[in-house]
Amino acid sequence: MAACARQGKRAKVILSNVTNVYSNLALEHWILNNWRFSKFDCLFVYRNEPCVVVGRFQNTWREVNVSRALRQGVNIARRVSGGGTVYHDLGNVNFSFFTDKPSHCPAKNLQFLSKTLNDRYRLAIDPNKRHDLFIGDKKISGSASRIIRTGSFHHCTLLVNSDLVKLSGLLHGDKTLKGTATASVPSPTTSILSVMSRDLTHQTRDVISTSHIIDLVAENYLSLYRQNPSVNVDLWSEECNQDTESDVILVDKVPDKILDPHHESFEWIFGKSPKFSKEFEVSGNVYTVNVEKGLVRGVNDTENCEVVGQRYDPEVIYQFLTQDHIENIS
Repeated sequence: MAACARQGKRAKVILSNVTNVYSNLALEHWILNNWRFSKFDCLFVYRNEPCVVVGRFQNTWREVNVSRALRQGVNIARRVSGGGTVYHDLGNVNFSFFTDKPSHCPAKNLQFLSKTLNDRYRLAIDPNKRHDLFIGDKKISGSASRIIRTGSFHHCTLLVNSDLVKLSGLLHGDKTLKGTATASVPSPTTSILSVMSRDLTHQTRDVISTSHIIDLVAENYLSLYRQNPSVNVDLWSEECNQDTESDVILVDKVPDKILDPHHESFEWIFGKSPKFSKEFEVSGNVYTVNVEKGLVRGVNDTENCEVVGQRYDPEVIYQFLTQDHIENIS
């Protein structure tokens, strides 16, 4: 967008103490749909317990090691914005920048964030053209956006002290699936603390943590609007809205009226994956399984077999194909 300058607006910062991915994504979506951003900009900051979040137009099975996530008790979610798949845990901070549609400018947000961190912690964070943040050749942040008629948000991750081994293991789905879903662009990743621990110039710096970074970014964000973050602080309530006098709003619980059970459902998380196919080789024979809305629609050209209509599960399908009664599948 051309209009990247702030134009005499006020700002609000919403800090969530909730660590459930479905609750935070629901609140983010609710703010976009219910607040108006002609006079206010907003920064929403949140962290989540370990989870994987796929983009709106992605194939969950292709992006996520689903069986590993289930074994480890890691939630899988789908967000309303596009972009690639990301891993969240309590060592990662999510920043969501809300503004009106004409002022939507991810580059501006990333310039602000990188400068804030570079100035304070003597880092060398650089944004790229894909709106990711890198230190050297390693990625510490990915971005995505959502724009509607009445507003927009640009949100990004920030790997401060995340479990990079867990991240790597979970973000390896089944790349043999064939379809039209948006694919993530893989990049080597690191975290801010990993970089600082290798750099002797940081030994005398203050201990860095997610809470330090949240406080720093919130304070600097409000200072862009010449607001003092200590003036007004309030707790989110059923009545809380953008007209409150508070500059900082703390969220200890997301109200039930905001939560959307649909966003925790199979139909949203898996069923929204664009239709795809998967080839299974059994005893020298190749079987093509077609999947739409998360459900098996056919095996080769046959729609009359017991797995058709069931939720896609590659282990169940393979077991079915190894049974004796598949002779009728052409």
